[in-house]
Amino acid sequence: MMEQINTSELTEDLEWLFDFLQRLADGIVAVVGPHCEVVVHDFRNLERSVIAVSGDLTGRQPGAPVADLAFAQEGWSHEFRDAINYRSVSSGRTFQSSTVYFKDSSGEIIGAVCINVDYSSILQANKVLEMLVAPVRAESGLVVEDTFAKDLDDLIELAIAQYLRQKGLAGLEEIGREDKLALVQILRERGLFKIRGAVDHLAALLGVSRATIYNYLGTISREKVEVAL
Repeated sequence: MMEQINTSELTEDLEWLFDFLQRLADGIVAVVGPHCEVVVHDFRNLERSVIAVSGDLTGRQPGAPVADLAFAQEGWSHEFRDAINYRSVSSGRTFQSSTVYFKDSSGEIIGAVCINVDYSSILQANKVLEMLVAPVRAESGLVVEDTFAKDLDDLIELAIAQYLRQKGLAGLEEIGREDKLALVQILRERGLFKIRGAVDHLAALLGVSRATIYNYLGTISREKVEVAL
């Protein structure tokens, strides 16, 4: 919650404005988070212009003077424009800041709301992320689809699912003999038939016999294939 000083010295017609700005400051910091600070200034007392502070980035307290007292004393006769999204530095930290001025009914600038956001930790995190993704960018043309199967059945079923996706098939009920031959070849190339039980599991999934799987293997290659029995 912000700290504030007594505003009883304000003229009655402006008390509502400064009260609103003080509550608005709390609302902004509540949404943006602890890396945000909002300061409300009343320039009618430049030596104690800060009347409310929500958040704590710059260490200022209510009753602190305007940042540039000499400039403020000389400059209010000039046409001021709001300063939006500029960089400011305090205690070695760089903030993104905005300063919005407000005037009384006569057009005289009487105060400002200053918003500071400390992105230091975010920028540091971004640097770390850039370092982490650099190897990925260097190999941007390489896409590796990895699987983490729990057992042999998973390995076979994942290989089948991958094949079905590539072919745009909804399920095994849509495949024919050529697809079954292709699946047997894929599993053979991955060395899965060297693992005991692979033939039985694939045969069950494809709805064929063990002998049919061996026939497919023979069709693919006339060379002897080592299959764990």
